[in-house]
Amino acid sequence: MLKPDYNINIVSFVNVLLKKFKAEPLYENFSEMEDFLLPEISGVDKVIVIIIDSLGYNKFIEINKKIGFSGYYKLSSVFPTTTVSAITSYMTGMTPQEHGLLGYIQFLRELGTILNMIDFSYPGMANNNFDTLVKRKIKRLPNIFQKIKKEGYYAGILTGSSIANSGLSFLIQKDANVLTYYTIGDMFASITKLLQKEFKGLVYVYYGMLDGLGHKKGPDSFSYNTESEYLLKEIKYIVEKYKTNDTVVFITADHGMVQTPREKNAYLGDDIRKFLRLPPTGEMRMMYLYTKEGKRQELVEFFEEKYKGRFEIVPSRHALSEGFFGIGRVHPEALNRIGDYVLICKENYAFTYLYTGGEDKLEGMHGSLTEDELFVPLIIL
Repeated sequence: MLKPDYNINIVSFVNVLLKKFKAEPLYENFSEMEDFLLPEISGVDKVIVIIIDSLGYNKFIEINKKIGFSGYYKLSSVFPTTTVSAITSYMTGMTPQEHGLLGYIQFLRELGTILNMIDFSYPGMANNNFDTLVKRKIKRLPNIFQKIKKEGYYAGILTGSSIANSGLSFLIQKDANVLTYYTIGDMFASITKLLQKEFKGLVYVYYGMLDGLGHKKGPDSFSYNTESEYLLKEIKYIVEKYKTNDTVVFITADHGMVQTPREKNAYLGDDIRKFLRLPPTGEMRMMYLYTKEGKRQELVEFFEEKYKGRFEIVPSRHALSEGFFGIGRVHPEALNRIGDYVLICKENYAFTYLYTGGEDKLEGMHGSLTEDELFVPLIIL
């Protein structure tokens, strides 16, 4: 089982960018990242970071044979390897154990419920919570946009119009200059305008539709590969045509993805409820398990007997103390959000918990610690 490297990581990348704009980084000890990154960003006024959701490093290497990027590095993502945790790290410069957003489905003790952390809905049910209890009760996180703007620079994000006002965006983008696009062509046009616009500062560009495609058809599908290749080719063309000497552009990702055959996806429901005091949370490839009193050993034995070889099961406190969730101060609710055990899938296995029975049958998933999920590219243009 691999483990995130928080020295050459999306978190260390963000903290070096903070230094670039004279904002106080959360950490000072990322010398390896500084050694190769600072020369790339010294002497420029504009930094544009394009984040392609679910473009893993191995997948990029495969596609790049047709495209020909020459300057790139291999970065570690965070754990869990999921959008909620990794994008929050991009926006805040914090590791998951610090920012406390530790999975797609999460138990929030302060609300007494589990929630989908993208749109603040109960798993499998329509979103009707965001403008009521949730929005008033959950504390918004400090972010890098605030830090950079405080130093007199521009700080913004270009994101899809359908997610610009989502629950997760509300939590992590406070005070950012938010720009939106409607289609992939509109995104390309907006990137072109950003390259031509005069400003000093940082802009993120977030593209999430490749992740959705990967979930539906899998990262090994012809559709996923076609879209990845098209995205990267078009961005390369635009940047090479319009980028000026005062600008550096990075293309990166939040995590990768693995193909998950349906025969390797086990569906859980009544069979495990007798061991648990809450439904499982987290991801399909990385679950947090909240055990009933006296049922911990029985739960472990159940998984070992029925699904042996598909997973590692780790006491949650151990995973936290061993640094899987990062470095820095532990969020006051972190322990409440990671349960008693962390179930981490091996290879391309998965577990789907049936909250409602209407869960999608996904062809691609992420969240665990395989090579394909944990590492992402950092392309420099």
